Amino acid sequence: MHQSSSYMDFAELKAALHIEDSFDLLELTMKKRGEAFRGPCPTCQSGGDRALVVTPSKQSFYCFGAKTGGDVIALSAHIKSCDMKSAASFLAGKGSGDSSGNNKAKRSTVPKERNKEATRSLQPLSYLEPKHHLVQKAGLDETTCVYFGAGYAPKGIMRGRLAIPIHDTDGILVAYCGRALKGESPKLIFPNGFDPEEYLFTALQAPIEEITLVRDPLDALIASQNGVENVVSVLTETISADQLKLLADLMDQNEASSIELY
Repeated sequence: MHQSSSYMDFAELKAALHIEDSFDLLELTMKKRGEAFRGPCPTCQSGGDRALVVTPSKQSFYCFGAKTGGDVIALSAHIKSCDMKSAASFLAGKGSGDSSGNNKAKRSTVPKERNKEATRSLQPLSYLEPKHHLVQKAGLDETTCVYFGAGYAPKGIMRGRLAIPIHDTDGILVAYCGRALKGESPKLIFPNGFDPEEYLFTALQAPIEEITLVRDPLDALIASQNGVENVVSVLTETISADQLKLLADLMDQNEASSIELY
């Protein structure tokens, strides 16, 4: 069967074009920061001059202004404000990447093993559904959910929400946060007796130079899924004294020099 002349092999295109090779094509102003590149998003024009993050080792991007991310084709679609097919056509027509497919290897996104003492604390919820359609609609894939221990809760106090595990500084599971998936209010719920002002949700994956701070743990998960390695959620509208101390400790542990709030 002959393929249509309009057929576009996305996988072949992504193998031929490294995501950092798209910077000039998309007229992006990006600066290297550790393993990632950061710069302003010309489409959103919000979030400051470091809102757009591109991580070559994962061949992915994340925009804190639009709260969206993905691969090089998704980056082109975001910057050009077009659909994926048009974005791919643009890259195919303009790009001149290595057609041998010798792109950089994807680095594992498996987080550091949690402290084994966690086995004596709250046990993980075994009934969570990481590939529920509402979870996917929220922007999370199954791999990310399994990786962080999150998923749709079909029962319990988090029923109908995305259940996200919260750990203390020793890696011990202390609670689950229930994040709304259908516009419910409040957006976040917690079990009785749990004070979110005493905790952070961390998606740190490597020693970092700076911490990116968001309020919504879903934003942290999606950013991490798209290659941002230094995201922390405060879980609250304001930052408490306890959270400030936790952030200071994180900065010391990771030798980070700054914090950015989105």
